[in-house]
Amino acid sequence: MDRFNLWKSGALRGANAFPRHTVEDLSALRSWGANLVSFGVFSVLDMEEPFALKPDAFRDMDTALDRTRRAGLFATINFRSAPGREDFNTDLRQFQDFKYHDAFANMWRETARHLEGNTTLVGYDLMCEPHPEDLFSNQGLTREQIAEKIKGTPADWNLLARRATQVIREEDPDTPIIVNSSGWAYPHAFDYLELTRDPRTIYSVHYYSPRHYTHQKPDKPVPYPGVVPAHVEPEQHWSTEVVVNTLSPVRAFQEKHDVPIFAGEFGCARYAPGVLDFMRDVINCYEDWGWSWAYWDLRGWDVMDIEMSPDPNDKIRHPDTPLLRLYKTYFARCEVYPQAE
Repeated sequence: MDRFNLWKSGALRGANAFPRHTVEDLSALRSWGANLVSFGVFSVLDMEEPFALKPDAFRDMDTALDRTRRAGLFATINFRSAPGREDFNTDLRQFQDFKYHDAFANMWRETARHLEGNTTLVGYDLMCEPHPEDLFSNQGLTREQIAEKIKGTPADWNLLARRATQVIREEDPDTPIIVNSSGWAYPHAFDYLELTRDPRTIYSVHYYSPRHYTHQKPDKPVPYPGVVPAHVEPEQHWSTEVVVNTLSPVRAFQEKHDVPIFAGEFGCARYAPGVLDFMRDVINCYEDWGWSWAYWDLRGWDVMDIEMSPDPNDKIRHPDTPLLRLYKTYFARCEVYPQAE
């Protein structure tokens, strides 16, 4: 089985998780019909110079992949921290000095060297949600101006993605590579995303639009379809057509370059009015366009936990919920699984 063909055919459907998740957690995901888990992992190098490899650097990663194999799932790994990025949200040093590019590339070299040949693994996801644009958020620049300004600088994500891809391929010529767009991996940043020119690479989008809807508070309900107040996005009436339009930069990138797409994160507050219609509209886009996908997240944040009921005060997981039933209808489309052990 060629692992890249799984991505080309949009055959992978699952959830995000962390190395703390047990075999029982992963087996539950498999029992719903899913075939993929996307692990968020953390830097295997020290955060500061000389950026040494940590003791037991790969212990948690190896344990997670072993549990995945035993549960009968495929896996990806995505780094949520790295030298120069100790804090996922606010630490932007990685995009301010080329020494962090060197460390990031070496982190991936060590990782690929360690994991090469692991057939449970179907993707190296270089970095979760890079957002170097935040360095320029107070300068009054347009997205186009920022994209031009960062070219060739330490803030150039395209440059860093190519560098990491090159060192991975020196150690592992086969395992697919996953590249997020910049701008927190949001769809609009695909307008500025460049191909790494590696023929076994997938490009990844994260989708939480409209954020005022997907992350709404229970005491301030916002319906879908309906008018969503301005937050990250301007106020407008959200509907199926708007969902399709907001994902259109990713679809255009896919069609222009003939590359696989991975919706690497997405989700919505389980109590949001119309959440079933919203999630159906979003996932239908992925399915219609042949994208693989992983929702946020397995037995994690209670706001988006699909095993919990629409009651925001109910923090108990149930064997049957409206969202879980919906996801199972899509997981039932999975046809390829690794052999469980």
